[in-house]
Amino acid sequence: MGICGRIDRDTPHIQRALRALQTGRSSTSIIRDFAAGALAACDDASLAEDPERDLWCVFDGRIDNRESLRGALGGDADRLLGTARHAIAAYVRWGDDFCDHIIGDYACAIWDGRRRRLVMATDPGALRTLFFTDQGGGLLFASEQRGLWADADVVRELDREAMATWLAMLPREPLRTFFRNIYRVPPGQRVIWEGGKFRLERWWKPEDIPPLTLRDDADYASAVRECFEEAVRCRIAGREQIGTHLSGGLDSASVTAVAAQQLASQGRSLLAFTAAPRHATADVANRFADEWPHASLVAAHHANIEHIRIDNDDRPILDALDVREPGNDWPVLNASNTVWLNAIERVARDRGVEVLLTGAMGNMTLSYDGSLVFDNALRSGNPVRIARAIRDRRRGGQRGWLGIAGEIAGAVLPLRARRGLRRAFGRPELDLYDYSAARPDFLRDTGVEHRAEMLAGNLTNFARGDSRALRLAVLDRSDHRGHQAMSTRRLFGIDTRDPTSDRRLIELTLSIPDEPYVRGGVPRALVRGAMRGILPQALLDERRSGLQAADWRVGFDTALPALRKEVARLRNSDFARECLDLDRMEQMLDRWPGPNDRTSAAVNEYLCAFSRGLTAGRFIRRMEGGNG
Repeated sequence: MGICGRIDRDTPHIQRALRALQTGRSSTSIIRDFAAGALAACDDASLAEDPERDLWCVFDGRIDNRESLRGALGGDADRLLGTARHAIAAYVRWGDDFCDHIIGDYACAIWDGRRRRLVMATDPGALRTLFFTDQGGGLLFASEQRGLWADADVVRELDREAMATWLAMLPREPLRTFFRNIYRVPPGQRVIWEGGKFRLERWWKPEDIPPLTLRDDADYASAVRECFEEAVRCRIAGREQIGTHLSGGLDSASVTAVAAQQLASQGRSLLAFTAAPRHATADVANRFADEWPHASLVAAHHANIEHIRIDNDDRPILDALDVREPGNDWPVLNASNTVWLNAIERVARDRGVEVLLTGAMGNMTLSYDGSLVFDNALRSGNPVRIARAIRDRRRGGQRGWLGIAGEIAGAVLPLRARRGLRRAFGRPELDLYDYSAARPDFLRDTGVEHRAEMLAGNLTNFARGDSRALRLAVLDRSDHRGHQAMSTRRLFGIDTRDPTSDRRLIELTLSIPDEPYVRGGVPRALVRGAMRGILPQALLDERRSGLQAADWRVGFDTALPALRKEVARLRNSDFARECLDLDRMEQMLDRWPGPNDRTSAAVNEYLCAFSRGLTAGRFIRRMEGGNG
């Protein structure tokens, strides 16, 4: 699925862009020329025009609320065929606010010839991407950056500050990509090109969502369940073969169970894929290493589920990156997880899966843990709320009195004072360079180091006790999922859909007070109530979380010689040498503790710092044209 276009620019870019964007899912492509430029769509994307009003639209994605949208559009609804026509009709009715009225995963662009303006917009769920540039005059846009690079005038120059921000795990500036003068349309926002200039506007404003007050926790759970079931229903409404990522956690288990119920009523089956360790791996505190037994409990409850086990170490790490990177226009996020992600998607493709459901954003929506309820109570200054929060923190063994005292100190003390106190008690917080392999002088030169040190990879430092701000910051930093979803479509022909990132579910769960999420000292209490009777009781009672790629150390240990060669290759790039501490990365490999080490320091150093440095370096070399 791909869309692209040009405005106020005379170039043969469109044909080349379509060839770059096509995924092979179908050979369909449409181009429409008009006085100011051209729009185009390929694969399953749609294109529509309204010559009477001089409106043109390309639309990539789904509209999940067609019935209510058609009702709101009234007389215009009779002629609506295809997503692009719905978008045009909504634009005619509501102008730039048309985005507010469309629910679904989408990116779209509308050219208004009478007003000589282009409106580009994406939904808040972040699974559809849209990029644009004004290099060379006029405007080019495309659903993937490779569609822009098809134009010879578009320079592919890496952005130093964007790379520094990524290596330091900071939230990006809204418009910024990894390339100078190439911009993105951020999730939940729109870009308007008018008079030869563009401006960014936020159309989705979740901070303004009013709080929801219901009678009791059961009513909150019922509201969440109803909304979530609708989010799943919208994503399996076609006749495609459906698959799910099924881990041992509450989110993917909920997605799988609800999807299985709905598919069973239609006489349809579901393939559920679980990545699990092939090597014996011990559990760690509050985490279980093998997610297969928990996932199997869910699969056993539904006769229409075929449960498929995938080895975490299905392929060597670097082989997995070789497969994934050609589908990505951004760095791969996590090298070890890419191994089992590739394996699931490859097997799913071979089994005929066309739609793969995930629960990736559930931690911030469906199964939010209410971890800042105590901070919010303190911020409110309400003694009753504070007393209740202390009571709930004490229940279930969540916190002792010393831990509660530490939380109070963390909530009221300035950041530096809090960190000093934690160091004094022998529990220091992570330092920037515990999880980043960036060169300190590079972060300083780009102006990123101070911000990164203050955040230290922990978005609660940004939120300062505000749970809504925290969750929105996590959603904002998770827009890499759109690149992951695009690469999955490109490489495996599978459409990734996430009911836990449904806009309606996000808005509902943001409106619910913190207390129901952690009532009685039970973390994720709301999803446990919402899924009662749907998930096995053993899962609802489980307080631990699963470990992704729990046996990653075995694969890392096997790959050690190849990783040494990979770091050596990075020295061939001036930019990689400038931004990455390659000496330190080599030293990490020299002191690799082996596959049996279970310390958290190894996780930070190798899964975070080394892994992100490795994928950033490979991305740099690929963009610069470096060979293998």
